[in-house]
Parts: sequence; C-alpha cells; structure tokens
Amino acid sequence: MTNSIIEISNLNKTYATPDGPYTALQDVSLTIPEGSIFGIIGLSGAGKSTLVRCLNGLESTTEGTLTVLGKSIPDLKPGELRELRKSIGMVFQQYNLMPSRTVENNVALPLKRSSLNREQKKARVTELLQLVGLESHAKSYPSQLSGGQQQRVAIARALANHPQILLLDEATSALDPDTTKTILELVERLNRQLHLTIIVVTHEMNVVEQICTEVAVIDKGTIVEQGDSFTVFSDPKADLTRRFVSNSTGLSRIYELIDSDSPILETGPDERLIHMQYVDKTVSEGLVSIISTRFGLTVNILFASLDIVDGYPLGSIVAKYKGSDAQIDQALEFLKGKGIRTTVIEPGAAKADIDAVETTTVENTDKENAR
Repeated sequence: MTNSIIEISNLNKTYATPDGPYTALQDVSLTIPEGSIFGIIGLSGAGKSTLVRCLNGLESTTEGTLTVLGKSIPDLKPGELRELRKSIGMVFQQYNLMPSRTVENNVALPLKRSSLNREQKKARVTELLQLVGLESHAKSYPSQLSGGQQQRVAIARALANHPQILLLDEATSALDPDTTKTILELVERLNRQLHLTIIVVTHEMNVVEQICTEVAVIDKGTIVEQGDSFTVFSDPKADLTRRFVSNSTGLSRIYELIDSDSPILETGPDERLIHMQYVDKTVSEGLVSIISTRFGLTVNILFASLDIVDGYPLGSIVAKYKGSDAQIDQALEFLKGKGIRTTVIEPGAAKADIDAVETTTVENTDKENAR
C-alpha cells in the first residue's frame, strides 16, 4: 500500500480585502501518495497557486489540517518551517533566476547555508547540472539560455538540497510545445530516478495527460473531482472536468460545427451522430469495423483523437452511424459492454454545450500570484 506524503483535510484560506473576506480555498481535502506525479488542474484564479503556497508554508492557512512529511504545517515554528522547506523544492513559471549570476552560481544558491564545504558544493552543482543536461552551460548566464534551458536550471536549483517533494507551479506555461515535452520528460525521469513526489500545478490539460498518475480538479477554491488520471478524464463527473476533456479531445469543435449548421455533420432520417470514448484501460479491439460487420451499419468517422493518459490510450471518436434504429441501438449496447461510452450528439443541444466549453478558455494571468 502506498504511503501518503501530504494529507490535507477541510483546508480553508481566507484573505481580508477592502471589500470584505475573500475565500481562496474552501474545504480542500487531498491525499497525495508518496512517489506519485500528482496534478492539480484548474482555471486561472481557481486557487491552485494559493494551495501550493500553503503546502510549503509561504501562505498561512485559516482553517483545517495540512500535514507534509508527517509534520503539521500550521503548527511549525519559523525555524522548523525553514528546515522542512529544504525537503520541498519549488519551480515557478518565470524561472526566477538571478541574471547577474552564472548557471552554476544560480544552482548553488540553496547550498549557501548548508554544512557542505566548498568542494562538496561544487561537486553537488556539477551533479545537478549533469542531471538536467546542462553541464556544458555552467559558466553561462541566464540571458544566454533558451526558456527551456532556464527552466532546467530552475529545476536543478530546486533539487539542490535533496528534496523529497518537488512543486511545479505552472512550470511549463511560458514554454513552446516542443520544449514543454522535453521538460515533462525530464520531470518523469526525475520522479523515477530520484523517487521524488512531484506536484504539478497547471491549467494545461495536456500536461496532466502526459505525466500525472493522480489528479485533482479545482474550481473556485474547491476540489470538484479527484482520482487516478485515467479514470478522471475517461469518465469526468464535474462540469469543469468535462469541459477540459472536451477542449482536449476536440469535441468542442464538433459542437461549433453543429451550431454553425455545417453540412459535414448533417444527418438523414436513418443516421445518428455518435460520440464514442474509451472508459476502460483494456480497450484494444477494432470496434468500428466489428460493429459495421456485426450489425450491418455504415460507420463514417468524422473526427478522432487519441491521448495517452497515465500510459493508457484514451480515445475519442465522432462518427455518423447509418442504419435502422434497431441496428444502431444494438451496436451502442454492444460498445457499452466493451468499455466504450457512447453519446448521441443532438444538434439542438449544441449551443448550450459550446457556451459551456467557451467558459474554459484559459489565459495566463498573474491573478493568483498577486494575492
């Protein structure tokens, strides 16, 4: 049985503002398993960064319990909190490197007050730069590096004191997709190689899909859904989770086409527009060809996407079924038994669905960090 490294129960965080109390976190309860890559996903202003700052004691809590590495964060004295923070590395969106210091000197900063002697510190910095693939840039300055390289320096610096937990707060938000991919591959390797527990705070669905084994969805300061990543995204319960999934799979685009009366999606009297989605990790058969043959249907695939979540395929297909009502109903029942969720897409419902999806459009803001 996996041990938990962080336990949060009924956590609340309220700020005093000129307009009265503002609740940033409300009744947050989470258990984060040791050794996991745990994603916390939500829109800007949802409370993600506030939660992370509570985890390492940068923000005080208002109510509830918060235990990290067996220690109650609200009950720690300043010296005890400083000591605990050595076990918690943190990486931010904007790198926060010192421009006047070289790469090696940036990485060495957390070691300034350590018990290591000069040679030991130098050896540790070299080890860290090798770990993130930047040993050849030790004498460079941040301005001479790409964004991805600067983030690698920030990760190396966060690992200086051998932390057990690494917090990534929107760490890939300022990076292009290719660079994001390489950073996420590095994060996965660090998780395996160093047995780190990594907490990934993001508004980007693809980040969670690529590396997170567990996920919690936060909306307006409240955890609305949590569990293993595949289950949460293959069978979303909360409205916000469903919107994230719709945007990620491209289903929102289908609703846009329906709402614009696109001729591509027109259906005749013997046709239905069906959305099929994997909800079982074991789906591996060519089910479209099976139902075409077994039930005498014509199945025209209009759109398909395939994501890998926690190492398993999560597929989404929109297809036009042509056949009698009985044939289509039998096919849908068959698919249900094979781990496929099917939904009939009704043109009349499209406008409401697309309105909901549009509310999840995410822009990078500093709203949370300004609190």
